[in-house]
Amino acid sequence: MASNTVTPPAKASPLAFMTKISPSAYVYTPPSSSGDDNNVTNNDDPKLIILATWMGARDLHIAKYLLPYLSLYPSSSIILLRSEPRHFFSKSAAPRDVAPAVPFIKSLFLPSPSSPSSGSNRPEVLIHLWSNGGSLLLHHLRLALTPQFLPKYVIIYDSCPGQYRYMSAFRAFSAGLTGVWYWIVAPVLHLFCAWGWFWHVLIGRNKTGPLAHLNRGHNDWEKLGGKEVRRGYIYSEGDELVGWRDVEGHAAEAKRAGFKEVRMEKFGGTGHVAHGRGEENQRRYWGVVRGLWEGSGLT
Repeated sequence: MASNTVTPPAKASPLAFMTKISPSAYVYTPPSSSGDDNNVTNNDDPKLIILATWMGARDLHIAKYLLPYLSLYPSSSIILLRSEPRHFFSKSAAPRDVAPAVPFIKSLFLPSPSSPSSGSNRPEVLIHLWSNGGSLLLHHLRLALTPQFLPKYVIIYDSCPGQYRYMSAFRAFSAGLTGVWYWIVAPVLHLFCAWGWFWHVLIGRNKTGPLAHLNRGHNDWEKLGGKEVRRGYIYSEGDELVGWRDVEGHAAEAKRAGFKEVRMEKFGGTGHVAHGRGEENQRRYWGVVRGLWEGSGLT
């Protein structure tokens, strides 16, 4: 990796170098390549990186992915979308929070003499989403952009997408709750998750509900087929929130829908959104990211 990683000031949030444009959206524009700046624009870097994180992700945990991206692709602009529980409870929260990112994206891809021709299959955007929370925010961002203005992209599904599971839903919504707050909120969450299981699993047969809707949206060839260049799935048998069979099932559906360049990267016992932990896994993980962007090593 490059050595010019952005380092936040001491005692500041690891995200302090980014500009917050909504309660859940941040943007970063790399330093100008003019003068003696070391961050000379690299045409091989993504023009834009979109990172859509898992629900309730903390700054420090987000930085463990964000900072390596800054090192790998120092000339890329970045959009960070943070998922929160309210995005699942309110239909208006996610669209409202991602909306300010749309003008930023459009400003990067306004037609210009240097823009790639419409017939080119070269991607300009690298998208990385984690868990079903990131899946939700990305879905609303793509709806806001419309297919006509969605740049060609490579996408990485990390620990997702999953189907509705009672205990998986409970673990996701209760993550971070401790002490007395856990015992106060847990019964309400159990009722909510049981209601979801009754309607979307028992009655709906996993064909109804927000997760089923998101899963279909990610495999909508008519809307995305002309824009998605390739995709990859990073997942694990050790993930207790999103089952590996659900991920492989979604990938199989993608191939049937017409998405041909699909890579499966299955880790062993790594946990949810934690497949890059440990020196060996870290090398493998970021090798997968680079390979997907460059189009090498596809299976």
